Amino acid sequence: MMNWLHKLFSNPSSDPLAVELYPILGFCPIKIEFYHQAFCHSSIESPTYGDNERLEFLGDSILDYVIAEYLYHQLPTKDEGVLTDMRSKMVSRRTLNKLAKEFKIESFVQTNLGGKIPSSILGNAFEALIAAIYLDQGASFCKNFIIEKIIKTHFSLINLEKEISSYKKHFIHWTQKHNKSFFFKLLSEDGESHKKTFEIALFLEDEKIATATASSKKKAEEATAKIACETLKL
Repeated sequence: MMNWLHKLFSNPSSDPLAVELYPILGFCPIKIEFYHQAFCHSSIESPTYGDNERLEFLGDSILDYVIAEYLYHQLPTKDEGVLTDMRSKMVSRRTLNKLAKEFKIESFVQTNLGGKIPSSILGNAFEALIAAIYLDQGASFCKNFIIEKIIKTHFSLINLEKEISSYKKHFIHWTQKHNKSFFFKLLSEDGESHKKTFEIALFLEDEKIATATASSKKKAEEATAKIACETLKL
């Protein structure tokens, strides 16, 4: 490490960002312009290297592919539904935002928004970082980085399979697997336009099995599905 740092500091074209990234990423960035771009939000006017939206698009696709392939080989007995659900959990907005904090993305992201940077922007920058690694170090290196530094370090496949990220999706997957019919029904809608409440019922094989009330139809359906899953011990 000391030899690399000496070489870096003795190089007049070296970039301080590379020095800051080295202990976090564990390798020496070469094409540093991609990393500057990865951390540049679109709110910055006329950025030197461009903003990170295109890199975010690429990084999202790379993560999807590598994680899908990894799950396919690591879990040979799991069906498509389980693999899809696990991949969704690993690339969800919530997960990416959490990973961004683990990689200290907040200390690198540049915006012109003022105040605290929203978590979603950090998650987007994390995806852009993956693309920067891919363009800088190549596909094979990037794939290994994702497996070793992200998947193996931050995920437990056993716990991930048990984790329910959406009770509605979990319930629907169960009904499909067991060939059962179901439907959600709006029972009531109350309150003023800016403060409504919705009561939703869930019917399984034409039998009402759960009801719940929330501030939106989506939240009410999720709450109803959770009650149904707990009642049926799914």
